[in-house]
Amino acid sequence: MKNWQKALKLLKNKEKDVHLIVNPILWKLFKEACKKEGATPNQKVSELILQYLEEIGILDEYLKED
Repeated sequence: MKNWQKALKLLKNKEKDVHLIVNPILWKLFKEACKKEGATPNQKVSELILQYLEEIGILDEYLKED
């Protein structure tokens, strides 16, 4: 499987339900920012997770595995 296919699969296969506990004001501001950007909170959280994994090098390691 090519790297782009593995990366795309990470964004499409959503099987893990995650619950967050955050300050209600922070969550409200986050939702408003997402709406302003035309994204959902789920999309942005997934994007933030991928960016973090990329920053610390774990995403590249995963994509190279096969």
